Amino acid sequence: MLDTSAFIEGLLLGAGLFTSVGPKDAFVIKRSISSPHLFSIALVCAGSDALLIALGAQGVSALLSRHPGVVSAALWAGIAYLAGYGLLALRSAIRRRQPEHVDDPHARHAPALSRTLLATAAVSLLNPYAWIDTVLLLGTVIVSHAPAERAPFAFGAMAASLAWFLILAYGARACRAWFARTLAWRVLDLFVAAMMLGFAMRFAIDAL
Repeated sequence: MLDTSAFIEGLLLGAGLFTSVGPKDAFVIKRSISSPHLFSIALVCAGSDALLIALGAQGVSALLSRHPGVVSAALWAGIAYLAGYGLLALRSAIRRRQPEHVDDPHARHAPALSRTLLATAAVSLLNPYAWIDTVLLLGTVIVSHAPAERAPFAFGAMAASLAWFLILAYGARACRAWFARTLAWRVLDLFVAAMMLGFAMRFAIDAL
């Protein structure tokens, strides 16, 4: 039987962590405005979080703490990814001359779903911020609970992630009318660049 109190506790903690805007959220906002694959984007983001939460619940955080070299290498790979994505967004903001095409959700010729899924999975799993929130923070909290409470707590956190990314994706899509102007896309590109480069710099400073 599901422990309701543990589920609600995980739901609330997950909601507090996932609703703080980070690099993945900025990515979802931009992709959701111009892509028809909203549910897939939200599902991959939530699925990635669920995978990381499950790893944390299995005590991976304790295992990683015994291998600092692996953690450091993964961290710098994530920093490089965030910095590269941020620089591309900054270049897009500077060079943009027209609004990005916004696809009709029911259009016959939509961007390849596989490319959307791969890009979403990359920003979800190569983001150090996600690993800190899920594997390290949530994982530590989960293993501190009694064995019977761990699964309900983890399911609650996973539910919070899914709800947040569905709201974020469909909310961003609802605002697509604002992005008929080049200026709006420029501002969004600058926002994405600031988020990606800001977090990359923060993680780099912490790692040095």
